[in-house]
Amino acid sequence: MLDRLGPSIFAGLLDTEGVLRYANQAALSAIESSPEQVLGRRFDTTPWWQACELSRQRLQQAVEGALRGEASRFDVRVATSSGALLAMDFSLLPLYDTEGQVAWLIPSARDVTEREQAQHQLQLTRHAVEQANDALLQVGPDGAFRDANAAACRLLGLSREQLLRLRVPDIDTQVDMAHWPQRWHELCESGSLRFETSVRHQQGHEIPVDVSVSLVTSDSTSFAHVCIDDIRERRAAERRIRQLLQFDELTGLPNRQLLFERLGTTLQTTRHTAVLVLELDRFKRINDGLGPHIGDAVLREAAQRIAATVRSTDLVARRGGDEFVIVMPAPSAPPLHTAQALLDGIARPMVIEGHEVHITCSIGIATAPADGDRSDTLLRRANAALHQAKLLGRNQVSVYAGMPHEDDPERLALENALRHALRDDQLDLHYQPQVDLVHGRIVGVEALLRWQHPTLGRIAPDRFIPIAEETGLIVAIGDWVLRRAIEQAAAWQRAGLPPLRMAVNLSARQLLQPDLARRIEGLLAASGLDPRLFGVEVTESMLIAKFDQAVRHLQELRALGVEVSLDDFGTGYSSLSYLRRLPVDVVKIDRSLVPDVAAPAEDVSITRAIITMAHGLRMKVLAEGVESEGQAALLAANQCDQMQGYWFSAAMPAAEVAVMLQEGRQIDPALLGRRDQQRTLLLVDDEDNIVAALRRLLRAEGWRVLSACSAEQALQLLARHPIDVILSDQRMPGMTGVELLRRARQLYPDTIRLVLSGYTELQSITDAINEGAIYKFLAKPWDDDELRAHLREAFALKELADRNRRLDQEVQAANRELAELNARLQSLLAAQREQNEREVGTREAAQELLDAVPVPVFGIDDEGLLVFVNAPARVLCGRGGVLLGTPAVEQLPPALQPALEGQALLVTLVDRRWWAMSRALTGHARGRLLVLLPQSGAAR
Repeated sequence: MLDRLGPSIFAGLLDTEGVLRYANQAALSAIESSPEQVLGRRFDTTPWWQACELSRQRLQQAVEGALRGEASRFDVRVATSSGALLAMDFSLLPLYDTEGQVAWLIPSARDVTEREQAQHQLQLTRHAVEQANDALLQVGPDGAFRDANAAACRLLGLSREQLLRLRVPDIDTQVDMAHWPQRWHELCESGSLRFETSVRHQQGHEIPVDVSVSLVTSDSTSFAHVCIDDIRERRAAERRIRQLLQFDELTGLPNRQLLFERLGTTLQTTRHTAVLVLELDRFKRINDGLGPHIGDAVLREAAQRIAATVRSTDLVARRGGDEFVIVMPAPSAPPLHTAQALLDGIARPMVIEGHEVHITCSIGIATAPADGDRSDTLLRRANAALHQAKLLGRNQVSVYAGMPHEDDPERLALENALRHALRDDQLDLHYQPQVDLVHGRIVGVEALLRWQHPTLGRIAPDRFIPIAEETGLIVAIGDWVLRRAIEQAAAWQRAGLPPLRMAVNLSARQLLQPDLARRIEGLLAASGLDPRLFGVEVTESMLIAKFDQAVRHLQELRALGVEVSLDDFGTGYSSLSYLRRLPVDVVKIDRSLVPDVAAPAEDVSITRAIITMAHGLRMKVLAEGVESEGQAALLAANQCDQMQGYWFSAAMPAAEVAVMLQEGRQIDPALLGRRDQQRTLLLVDDEDNIVAALRRLLRAEGWRVLSACSAEQALQLLARHPIDVILSDQRMPGMTGVELLRRARQLYPDTIRLVLSGYTELQSITDAINEGAIYKFLAKPWDDDELRAHLREAFALKELADRNRRLDQEVQAANRELAELNARLQSLLAAQREQNEREVGTREAAQELLDAVPVPVFGIDDEGLLVFVNAPARVLCGRGGVLLGTPAVEQLPPALQPALEGQALLVTLVDRRWWAMSRALTGHARGRLLVLLPQSGAAR
């Protein structure tokens, strides 16, 4: 009977000495033994018990207890012939004889390996849920919480027992018991829900969260699996972005954008408003003499003093540089009194880092509605008053006098000064280098206008350019800029400097001038500059008003070989339909769209989309305003073609640009990923001993190994160094390894990313692998040889990707150059066809005109061939057939041939007397024109 039990049930019989007297077939098969090999041996010495000493000891104790009449049951580990260990539910029972003495012992065991494995897997799953960073809960159809992990308890400040006594409306601020059935119905209909809400903490405050809900159904049971993500950090980041967009980072005051918004609102809601524009006097000398950090401290102190002087209801903003604006809605005291208090407050000595700083300010005042009811008008007139205060000697207050626009002191002063600036050589050009992001070399410069006034000092372009455009002075200034820039570019070429493109900004008036292309062509020809080394830049807003005319002028420039750039792309209309129609070679991404290493992933995606779109339209992309190495590396990684900005160089005089070109200054090729040097591995782990062990293991590989103890430090290293392979731990404070590698994929998609971790958070890692954020997952503890092999494979994959990327970039660059050459060739051919058609039309018109002349006219070229004969001349010759293209001496009557030498003579032809006269032709036409006049006409 015992032999017929299943293969998972072992049974036997022991005597009171613990000797095995019987074993069923299942037990013998497990160790591949015959009865003779095991029967007669002490049970604890048989092969079943040799693999686990603890199980054997427990068996010995059970045998001793059974002899005393005690039954035993416990879990043991039993070895099989294959070497595997089986988990067994073991029992040992005493069997009594007729006298009540223990006569036999009956051992039995049941294989519970699968049950134990299932329990272990269930325990792992429970641990994974319990250790998850996100709050996870189970909710029943009645809204009651059935289960919750530790993260959910921490989020709400409750113990698990407290939480499981609550329902969803007890913590969700947007759901009450009346609305819960509707929410459950929506979940059953869709299967999942995703929304943002707020939950109540045990201490009473609300926490913003992102909630994902999935419906789980098993047999007749349904519940909701809820994942709650705490988005306080995200909301804080959004607030930080709004802070950066609307507030000045140095002083914390509202910036120019917020100033205009709030001033506009104030003017709509308040009848009387005063605007004060305050500028620190001679602030530049503090920056130059004591350093920018002292200058920044002065600006912060000035901001604090201004805010302390005015009312709490007044708006204090920093418009830029050393200029502040105070908006006083419904002033309770005359603005002049407030302005005088500001003068006194700023004039008090400032002690900064041991320096006693003395500074004054000038203030201009305008009021609404007397001086205007619009923000721009009011600020412009307050600026005019400020300018008047500076002309009065500074440290003064000036009130706008309500004069008409043409008498505005600031406008008149700058206009008059501009008229003298060209004559007195006050204007100058500085040049900001533009750098190629494939090879790192300087490939161009942008010419930027500068004005150094003898008394007003350096005047910013945004102050005088608008006045120049309003008055028409921009035409003369623009012509001067074009001439000076082209001459400078030609001078650099004559000096043997590397070729580079000179880019000049055009104004709206310049772009619409009908002879723009002709004048630029003349300047290029006079200087000897190759048109391919010259470019113009226009903005989107300049093209909209008269789009077709602007496009026509740009096409004419491109036909010359001049490069056309679309400046400030992304800040105006940014219409793809317009962009496709524009004859543009280069798209310049505005500085506001140039991302940094800390920028949100969405910003990087926007920039990458612009680059891809421009390349798809066969245009190059130049990013302006690049101010950090991280920005440059990101742009290069996303295949931006060129860049310019303070990180590489500010705008500088021509002599300094020449020195830079002679020195061959360029971006480090390693930053651009164009290198054949040592490959670089980045190790990220918050345990120093792990990093040290990996460094020792990989020392012989010859790789450059960098290490970081946190995700934030890793991102900084990625911004500063060209990284090929990233090997990251998963569980780290602040940001997990998967989150870091997702971020790295967004910022540096060419890196190869691996996870090395002892924690198997299967779902997040599987998702990351599926979406491409992770190349491989490696487990701790690692096998040295396998780890080295995986890393070598990763570097080989990176090397192949780098070669493919370089080849792709070269192919794209070649395609763009070929497309550009084809476009220019088509433009030249079209222009030539148009010219030929005009010449044919001109010749036909001349033919019709001379045919209408009632006297014979002959045209003879400088080779003596007839090239023109009008109708009366044909009649006079009386010859049929072809006349044009034949020698004149063969077609003209002999009597007329002396006239071809320039001699006027009287001849008789067709019974009529004629005066024959000829004149030599000059200019494009060469030869002579022979005219016959009747004798009477000639006499008159």
